Amino acid sequence: MKKLYTPMKINGLELKNRVVMSPMSVGHCVDGIFDAAAADFYRTRAEGGVGLIVFANMQWDKVRHAHNVPLLTDEKYIPTLETITSAIHEGGAKVFAQIMHRGTSAPRATIDGLEAVGPSAVPRKFTHYEMPRALTIDEIHEFVQWQAEAAVIAKKAGFDGIELETNSGYLYGQFWSPLTNKREDEYGCQNMENRNRFMVETLTAIRAAVGPDYPLQLRVSGSDLLEGGCTGDDIADICEYLDKTGLVDCFSITAGWHDSTVPLITMEVPFGNWNYLGRQIKAKVKAPVIMGMRQYIKEAEEVVERGDFDGVVIGRQWLADPQLVNKAMRGEYDRIRPCVGCNALCLDAAQAGKEVGCIGNYECNRETALRNAEGKLPTEVRSEHPERILVIGAGPSGMEFARVSALRGHKVTIWEKRSRTLGLSLYAATPPRRYDIRYLGQWLERECRALGVEIILNKEATAEDILAASKDFDRVVIAAGSKAVMPPIPTEEGADIVHAWDVFEGKARLGKNVVVVGGGDVGVEVAMTIAEVGTITAEQLRFMMIYKTEPEAKLKQLLNNGVYKVTVVEMGKKFAPDINPGSRWSIMYRTKQLGVNLLKETRVLKLGKGAVEVENADGRQSIPADTIVIAAGARPNNDLYEALKDKLPKVDAIGDSVSVGRINNAVASAYQLAMTI
Repeated sequence: MKKLYTPMKINGLELKNRVVMSPMSVGHCVDGIFDAAAADFYRTRAEGGVGLIVFANMQWDKVRHAHNVPLLTDEKYIPTLETITSAIHEGGAKVFAQIMHRGTSAPRATIDGLEAVGPSAVPRKFTHYEMPRALTIDEIHEFVQWQAEAAVIAKKAGFDGIELETNSGYLYGQFWSPLTNKREDEYGCQNMENRNRFMVETLTAIRAAVGPDYPLQLRVSGSDLLEGGCTGDDIADICEYLDKTGLVDCFSITAGWHDSTVPLITMEVPFGNWNYLGRQIKAKVKAPVIMGMRQYIKEAEEVVERGDFDGVVIGRQWLADPQLVNKAMRGEYDRIRPCVGCNALCLDAAQAGKEVGCIGNYECNRETALRNAEGKLPTEVRSEHPERILVIGAGPSGMEFARVSALRGHKVTIWEKRSRTLGLSLYAATPPRRYDIRYLGQWLERECRALGVEIILNKEATAEDILAASKDFDRVVIAAGSKAVMPPIPTEEGADIVHAWDVFEGKARLGKNVVVVGGGDVGVEVAMTIAEVGTITAEQLRFMMIYKTEPEAKLKQLLNNGVYKVTVVEMGKKFAPDINPGSRWSIMYRTKQLGVNLLKETRVLKLGKGAVEVENADGRQSIPADTIVIAAGARPNNDLYEALKDKLPKVDAIGDSVSVGRINNAVASAYQLAMTI
């Protein structure tokens, strides 16, 4: 058996394996009270084989706390918390209570309009620079006492241990960082003892309250990733200092603060990218070290096997596939539904105070709502009336419908006009560092084939073809995606015009000067794709750095300067408004870094041969354009449905064939239809 799946001890507690589900706020909580769906969510993950679940964001401040989070401010919350701990224990896992305080990073709107507090009155980018207040020494002492009381409540509620959240720029880490701690008293940053005083007093009080054998774990950002903040070396020294106190039973390592201008867990971050931070800490402490942040289960097996870490912490992958460990232990890596690192329905939803989900897993966090009277999910129940179903289109909606239908006992055939599956989702996966999106489509195809779905490629479907074949099928489902929109703009004969989809397919020949018409998500991503052409690759950069072929300034230039000059023209006030916030900022950052000229609130007057005429507040101008790329949106491709709806007894449409949306919309509409048949 691989070491990752062997038992591990944290203080007096034995875990059945070394896989930890990271703390994630999932919702279903109002004023500290959880509904039944929360327990179901966690039970489902516990049954998936995880050794330890860290229950997130438990707040202990009796004056200022959010209302949509678990609370440890009073024993009245013990019954609702017991529903969570009991569910996790029934599923076969252990559970820690993560206690936290956002400190100066708490927006006033989330704490009843009160001012945030922390070590010093230093405003934070994360709160749009609202002015916080510095804690008094008496308040610090009160905070220490409240945390000890919170730990006792957690223990009484059935939690097996405590995790203190020092990462992400929250209160504990704020005392460590010279960026946020300007104090000149005994809680300042003048020396190692002072900067750790609040943490040591907190750990000492908690240990006295819960006893010597109760696990205490620290979740630590291995580096603030902020100029002037704590470096990796600083954090390693802090962990070494705390380790020597004997108060910490395990260190759980992440990276960065919410304020960091570095992508931390988006899909562009390579798997295992932050492991070096954990290794620095592992080299300096005796307590176990577990590593999080962009861990893939197969690679996690390797790093634990060779002793880099004692365990791994995996988060969003548990949203995508609650059977993660069970499948991995059976060697069924290809059957694990992948997390694509998009953050759309998880991180972004949690930060907005909404219930989380997963773009590829419609069942995620809906388990209770979807179960029947016997507690079964739709994918666990065979249909009483199995059908022969023809699906038109092998994009995400078509394949998800086929997958769920096959699980329910239907015989499904897919016709796909292209020589490949994935549909238009392939275009979303084409821009640089967005490749992970295609993992979901590839998984859907593998699952469909494993379930006996027949996928026929290069099969263009006409209404006549479908009618002729209808005698062999009981139902037809149209999942034909969308069509590109060509805006009604005056166009000069001879203008070189292509569509963004042609660029993503590699079919377009581009001239030196490129103008993209439309600055939505497709427009920005195609501009980034074009602008990256000719920049050096990661492999080339590695070679050049090892052998010092160029000075650092030249390497940066080669990373950012491609062979095309790109301009994006957008009528609206914001570029890529539909890309979720957790991904948008880094996409826009890279687009600007590549030198793409971004013109917002600008109207296109004419598409010409060699130029595009535009107008904005600065007047009219002509932009050189050897090639014009159209990225003006899409409309439903519902032609087949309209042609067949009155000619066949059972015909449905799903995905973009009904309404153009995101991948999660396509997956949702497919699942919703399949569960009813």
